Amino acid sequence: TILGLTDNAGQMLRQLEMVLQSYRDLMAKLLVDIAVVEKERAHVIAVLKEYTNEIHLQMGRIDRNSTINIRGKPLKMLKIALPDWEENAGLYQRRIEDLVDGLTKKGIELLEKGEAVHDFVGKRMTTKELYDTVVGIGNVRIQLYKIEAQRELQITWSEVARNSGGEGFLSAFVILSSLLYYMRWEETDIFADRNEGKVLLMDNPFAQTNAAHLLIPLMEVAKKNNTQMICFTGLSGESIYSRFDNIYVLNLVRSALNSAQYLRGKHLSGSEPEVVSTARIKVSRDSEQIQMMF
Repeated sequence: TILGLTDNAGQMLRQLEMVLQSYRDLMAKLLVDIAVVEKERAHVIAVLKEYTNEIHLQMGRIDRNSTINIRGKPLKMLKIALPDWEENAGLYQRRIEDLVDGLTKKGIELLEKGEAVHDFVGKRMTTKELYDTVVGIGNVRIQLYKIEAQRELQITWSEVARNSGGEGFLSAFVILSSLLYYMRWEETDIFADRNEGKVLLMDNPFAQTNAAHLLIPLMEVAKKNNTQMICFTGLSGESIYSRFDNIYVLNLVRSALNSAQYLRGKHLSGSEPEVVSTARIKVSRDSEQIQMMF
């Protein structure tokens, strides 16, 4: 258009001014868009930082109720040592910024290729990936106690796998109990720890954990976390019996009317319950399922 107006200087200058003004308007709009994008980027970074910090705080609360008395001295059976957040806040800020910038760059490349970015971002923005990128899972130190007959040894998480079966079961039980306590704990419990009751139904947990030096801390952990344990086992012995308030012997009795078998319980030790609910349990051989009829 400008080339067509070269014979008329006035019209050409007015047309040129219109073109320049359109570019100025476009630049102003782009500056506004860039400001919005930068503001949104800062908001995303702040949200991710706050979320990562919350993960960090919550991880530090998992082991809060894991101290029990072993041979007359208190031992914190599970200890989770985390990097200091405030000390590393600047480093974590830069890592989150780099993460957001990297995701943005890769997302633009995918969009330019006509590919979807949802799956890519979904895989990179999981809680585990986010915490590992910002803080580093390898920087979290987990320590437990290996309970032996005459001593206690503090070990790392990587050393738990080298424990014996019974010692490994105790370590797993400590972690499970700590997680159960943590999941039931409410931040509103400021002045009193309600420590809500839990019930664990366990199938033969004493196969490798029948030694007294392992059963004692196991029961202490359950007591500390207000957990009732109902355990089925074919083993006997004082080391097991002395750990429970009530013991029942269950036997299968064949019916005189048909080939079915019924479970009959006998209270072996402990105080008799004040209220007894009658129940009949039928064992089906075909389906190998237990059917309870109340």
